[in-house]
Amino acid sequence: MTTRNKKETLILGVGNPLRRDDGIGPEVIRLLTEEKTKKNRMYELPYDVDLLDGGTDGLGLIEYLKEYKKVIIIDAVEMKLAPGTVKVFTPEEAVMTIKADALSTHGFGIAELIKLAKGLDFNLELVIVGIQPEDVSYGEGLSKAVELVINDLLGTITNIIHPETNKIQ
Repeated sequence: MTTRNKKETLILGVGNPLRRDDGIGPEVIRLLTEEKTKKNRMYELPYDVDLLDGGTDGLGLIEYLKEYKKVIIIDAVEMKLAPGTVKVFTPEEAVMTIKADALSTHGFGIAELIKLAKGLDFNLELVIVGIQPEDVSYGEGLSKAVELVINDLLGTITNIIHPETNKIQ
C-alpha cells in the first residue's frame, strides 16, 4: 500500500466511557476537540491532525488506519503499573503487552487491530499511548488517579506530534 493521498495524522481515542477509566481515550478526544473551538488555546493542533473517538469498535477502526500516514492510539491498558501511569508503545511492544483478554471491553481489541493492520501491510507510523487504569467497573467518570495525569497525557501526545518543539502547534 502506498502513502500517496493519505492524510497526515489521526489521534484515535478508544475505550468505553461507561467503564470509568476505560473511557480515557474518548475523553482525550473530547478535550482536544473542545480546545479547537476556544479562542485562547492551550493546545493547538496542526491542521493536518484529525481527531476520532473510536469507542469500542476495534475492527471497524481498520478503515481509518489505512487513511493516515501516522496514527496515535490512546487507550487504557492493563500494564500492572501504578494507576495513571502513561506509557508509549511501539506496535510490536503493544501486541506483546496488550493481551487479547487483558482489560479490553472492546469486542475486537487493540492488539488484534495492530496485528491486522500489519498483516494488511498498511504503510503507516503507529504509536500507542497506554494509560494504566485504576477502575474499569461500570460507571461514568475517570478515577482521581487517571484524572490527575490528563495534562501529562496531553504533553505526551504533544511530544509525539512535535518532538522538536515540545508543544502542539
